[in-house]
Amino acid sequence: MKNVLIVYFSQTGQAKLAIDSVMGAFENNANYKTYYSLIKPKVAFPFPWKYTEFFDMFPETVQGIPCEIELPAIDLAIKYDLIIVAYQPWFLNICIPINSFLQSESAKLIFNNTPVITIINCRNMWISAQEKMKRILLSLNSNLVGNITFVDKSSNLISLITVLAFILKGKKENFLGMFPKYGVNSSDLEVGKIYGNLILSHMETNNLPMLQTELINKNAVNIRSNIMIMEGRGSLLFPHYANFITKKGSAGSKERRLRVRIFGILLPTVILLSSPFITIISRLAPIFAKKKLQKKIHYYRQNLLKDM
Repeated sequence: MKNVLIVYFSQTGQAKLAIDSVMGAFENNANYKTYYSLIKPKVAFPFPWKYTEFFDMFPETVQGIPCEIELPAIDLAIKYDLIIVAYQPWFLNICIPINSFLQSESAKLIFNNTPVITIINCRNMWISAQEKMKRILLSLNSNLVGNITFVDKSSNLISLITVLAFILKGKKENFLGMFPKYGVNSSDLEVGKIYGNLILSHMETNNLPMLQTELINKNAVNIRSNIMIMEGRGSLLFPHYANFITKKGSAGSKERRLRVRIFGILLPTVILLSSPFITIISRLAPIFAKKKLQKKIHYYRQNLLKDM
């Protein structure tokens, strides 16, 4: 019998829906035993969020500062044949609960010499977070063999509006009666069954190193050139502004509240103003820099690091 551990954080339930879709292939299979571990912060993050609270977690997320988490329900005596990490990017980085767990002593034991598959459920920007995930998994001596992404396929500006409405109101609804519901729709989640069958097939044949190629062929990795370009700019600027905020105080402190509020206005405004220009650039890029663009997309679809 093979053991599969699923480590995940799901604040709203969306990540769990993605997991269930993928893991359906393992249900009622006597050759596999699945273990689920929901990572829980000792002090739960609020949902729905208040506007300032949401942007106040930005610096710690970007800087990778962990929070205290409850002891995960994971049997350290079991040698897992596969670990699945399901997470959401927050501000182009790994969400704090999962990042905190990956920094724990338990993670060092569990992940050592073990294949890993990541499942990402997000608005649309996940590349920077996954690059950090690659580095962390490498430091844990684990082997990333697969990555599956579930993204909101709405345009960047529409999804910006709907995600803010969702996290601030806590409801999936047609915002103002004219915007679509935020998130990955049910038909897109259905393809998770295909990915799950691929994982199962590769585990049966002990051929997980070849899994990512087939996942890519089944469109499991969603990359839009305009989003990739915009994310690249953000990933360069975010650390500087995170440092600018933390110089004024720690999370939740009154001293940094003004800078947090400025960022809460600045970020959506920059996205709103820059999106049309980034879209134009991304459409011209295949004409003037086709090979460079294709090389980047090819790299981000696979699981190796640039410096390897």
